[in-house]
This record gives sequence, structure tokens and C-alpha cells, in this order.
Amino acid sequence: MPTIIALDVSLSMQRTIPGRSEENAITYHQLALKGISQLLEYLSISKLEYVALLTYSSSCELKVDFTRDYDQIKQVVKKVEAVDKLCFITLMKNVGSIFTTNWGTQSQCQVIAFTDCGLGFGSTSLKTFLQNYAGKEHEPEYAWVKAIKPVKWNFICLGVHADNYFTRAVGVYQQLLDLTGVKGQLYMTKAPKDLESSDTSITETLKNPLAGHKSELGRTAMFEMIEKLCETNYKPYEVVLKCGGYFRLECQVILWPPPLPYQPPENDKAAPVTLAPKLEICGYLSLSDIGSPSSLSRHLIIPKIEREKPSRRSSDKSGSASKLSTDKSPKLDVNNVNYEYEKLEQDIRDFYTKDVKDGDEGSGQAPEEADKNTSNTSVPLNEMQKESMCALLHGALKVENLAALVLLNPEKSWYGFLYSYADSKKKSNLMLNILPLGSNVIPWLGDLQMLGFAEDVMAGETASFPVKADKRSYSQSCVVWINRVSLQSDVQKVLRHAKKMPEKTQHFYKELNRIRRAALSIGFIELLEAMATLFDKEAINLTALNANPECMVQLKHASLELRKPSNRDLKVSIVPVPVQTVNPTAQGVPPGVPPAAANFVFN
Repeated sequence: MPTIIALDVSLSMQRTIPGRSEENAITYHQLALKGISQLLEYLSISKLEYVALLTYSSSCELKVDFTRDYDQIKQVVKKVEAVDKLCFITLMKNVGSIFTTNWGTQSQCQVIAFTDCGLGFGSTSLKTFLQNYAGKEHEPEYAWVKAIKPVKWNFICLGVHADNYFTRAVGVYQQLLDLTGVKGQLYMTKAPKDLESSDTSITETLKNPLAGHKSELGRTAMFEMIEKLCETNYKPYEVVLKCGGYFRLECQVILWPPPLPYQPPENDKAAPVTLAPKLEICGYLSLSDIGSPSSLSRHLIIPKIEREKPSRRSSDKSGSASKLSTDKSPKLDVNNVNYEYEKLEQDIRDFYTKDVKDGDEGSGQAPEEADKNTSNTSVPLNEMQKESMCALLHGALKVENLAALVLLNPEKSWYGFLYSYADSKKKSNLMLNILPLGSNVIPWLGDLQMLGFAEDVMAGETASFPVKADKRSYSQSCVVWINRVSLQSDVQKVLRHAKKMPEKTQHFYKELNRIRRAALSIGFIELLEAMATLFDKEAINLTALNANPECMVQLKHASLELRKPSNRDLKVSIVPVPVQTVNPTAQGVPPGVPPAAANFVFN
């Protein structure tokens, strides 16, 4: 998830932390730099987070844009200097615009602010903002608050508990989160024991409020806050990915970014739905059949690597080298449930990896080379060289151009699918696409619980996609009215067909029904009445121009049909009125009536 590191560069950050000796004196700013360095060291383990550096005081400045090059941020943050007074509202406004511009409004975003919790001065202070904001949440002046609500704010509060100004400021920051509804958390040092005990008198605290707190705020306390921050927000989301019933085809994987609990929009009081601890692959589908369905989020699938300790590795190389060279196959536990499978795997592995013995036919190796190869094969494989179910699955999906359907939560019928995603020509990753809750969320695939094997199709059934529906909306032409010109051109097209009837009668009703369905879909009922009025006026104009009488007949018929409440259904279509050609002399047409007008009568 994208993260902004916001560093307070106001003048108050240049103060020396109280309670420390002159030799070990350190400012709040210097301690904040140590915390930023520790945070980047933690993120460097995976290097998956996009991080930006932002400094703020009375104004904001984006020092480093979103990047995965953490060394660049470390170099830039060392050159940051103090500016002037603090205005925290300026930071909040700029953060909303930065995230919206770069990541939109649907991404999970984090802000980590290193500050001494200053409140500011005058009209730009935090207290003044809270007083003006109360009761005016919906005014346009505070519309920027909605942009920062999806963002989670994490405050690394630099201060000691004996400082009354700091403790009051922390309460104001918490009030800011509660009043605006912004998600956030304040990280502080633990209160010292002598401050919590009742033995310390109030007079001694007032005389020397900062004495006795030598180790309350320092490097150790900063590292503890960073560790707690990373444990809360950047802890890997671990699950088990299972493929089939074979015990080897499952492994621990990490989902990044961590998926959030899903809250069904139709029931706000229901408990959020989370992923099951074990994700099971149900089957495989072609990527062309899945297409591009709507999804909630996408996550990288990363195999979990168990890192060995250096001491154990060194002891394996030195003390157990002779044992590994002679005993290449590990001993199996007879009492294990999967003993038979493991024994079969070991036999197959030994058969394909056995060494060429001295004196074998067709062996052109010298004994020294054979011994050398034998010693090389006896070296234990590290974690990156071991077989991985994720690597096997990723390679198969990439080559066969398939996607794996995954059951995320059996109780809630929650599904997703795995596929190979390539962000460049040379690099591809295994990606999990989480679908909306339910089993019937991809219309052209039908109910996902009813999917089966193509070999099990009964006579008379078809195994191809898409699944037939009563009315496939994706096969219809889409009508878009973004501006006035688009709507005007569609109406003018209908009128052009009306003037060319009876040759363009079918085209007239086809375009009329297309506009009518589009208007009904978005609730634009006023358009139907406006078109009916337009048809009445056009019929009068065509009568004055002695146009074909069928034009007037069809326009009046279309006008009546548009005004009928029964035609407000999308499944109903307006059809032409039947017109019968008759002999005018047989009907006794009075003299003076044009013959063309007498040729058309209603059935």
C-alpha cells in the first residue's frame, strides 16, 4: 500500500529532548530521522511498499515522490532543515490531493507523521480548526475532509509524559481523529513508573517536571514505537494455499497488500467477512472465459521463505559435511501418516539424481571429477532452491494461459482467481483477484458452485461459455450522454429517419427504442415526454409540406406510445403501426383529396 512519511520541520522540532546529559543530547528532529531510518530498514525486507517523503510546517513540500528506492529517501531526509511554524491542516489538505492524483480513492493508503504534536498558532492552529469545523461538516469549505477519510494516519508522538503541553496536544490530536471521522492511531512512549506512582508529590513535579525521565524518550523508545507501528500496519498476511488432495501441493504464502475485511453494503450491521486461513483451488478456467469481471482488490502471492539462522548454517557446513556426503537421503519417519508417499518420492528423486559410479559404461568422467560432482550434490539446498508449489502453479498458469478458481471463504461462498500477471516483458507474478461476495458474480460464467469438468457434460448440454441469459446487456450497444451534443445528435438521427419514411420506418423505431431504453435505465422520464411533444410538432410541419402521409401516421403513433405508462418497461418495444394500402375509387374518396392521402388507412 502506498505510504507517505510526513516529517514535521517546524522550529519546535529543533529543541533538545529533556532529561538527557549534554554528551548524549539529541533533538526531536534527530530522533525522528533515526525512526525514519528504522522504518525504511523494516520495509527493505520485502521492498514492496511505495514510499514518499513529505515535509510540512506552514507549507508542504514533496521531497521524494513515490518510489521503492529507499536509499534515495535516506539520503534526502538527511539534508532536511527546519523552516518555520507548524500548520497541520496544510498537511491534511495536501495529502488528500497527492493520494487522489497518484492512486485514486480506492487504494489503501498510509500516512506516518513524525511530530512533537505541535498545535500551531492563531487562525491556523488545530484548536481553531476544530472550533470552526464543529457543525459545518457538509459545507463546501471542508469538502477536502472526505478525500482523506480512506487514508489511515499514524502519529509517532515525540514527547515526554511530564510535559503538560505535550499531553494536552495529544488529546487534541485524538479529538481531531474523532471529530473528522478519519482513521488513525497515536503511538507514544510508555509512561515512566515514577510518574505513575503516588509517591511523587505534585510540588516536586511542578518544580522539576522533566527530571527523572532520562530513558523515557530515546533511541530504544523510538524503535519500540516503530516496531509496534510495523506490527500493526505492515505485518504479512499469511495463509495456506492448497491445490488438490496431495499433501505436498500446499504451502504457506503471503498476500500483499493485506486484504481488508469485506463489509457487505446491503447489511451494515453484519460482521465483516474475512478470508479463511486456508485457500483451496477448486479448478481451472481459460483466461478468455473469465474476461475482466468486477473485483474488490488484487494481491500478490508470495511464497513464505523460512530463513535459516547463520549459526546453524555454519555448523551444517563444518561439522556435518562428512555426514552429508555419505548420507544424502534424509531418514523418514515410519509412523508418519504420509510415509508411503514420502518413500515413493524419495525413490523417484534418488533414481533421477543418482551419481555415475566408477567403471560404468559410457562414463567419460575421471574418478576425481566424479568425486567432485558427488561432493557438490551433497551440499544442502537453501530455501530459494527448494521446490515450491507456488512456482509450479505460476509456471503452469503462465504457459497454459489459465486461471485457477480459488475458494476464499467456504461459509460465505466467496471466490477469487489466480493468474499470472506480467508488469513487464521479463517479470511476471502470481496475482490473486478477489471477487465480490457470492457465487453468482460473473454473469457469463453462471453460478460458480455449479461448475464441473468438461468430460461430465451430459448429452444435449454444452460446455462452452458464455452462459446463455434472457437478455445479455453486454451485447447491446451502449448509449452515453455525457454532454448536450451527444443527446442532441441521437434525437436528430431519429428525426432524419422519420422524414424518410416509409423507407426508413424500421430504422426509425430501432433508434427510438434504443433512446427510450437508455432513458428508462437512468430514470430520464422527461426525455420521453419531450420526444413525444417533438413528434407532434414534426407531424404538423410535415403535413404543411405535403410530405408522405405515413410519416404523420407513424409520428402520431410513436407520440402516443411514448406517453403510455405501460411502455415504461425495458422489455417492451414500440413497433410500427400497420398501414393498409386501398383503392381510393373503391372507398368513394371525395373529390379534392390527394390520392396519396387516401392510400393509407388504419386496420
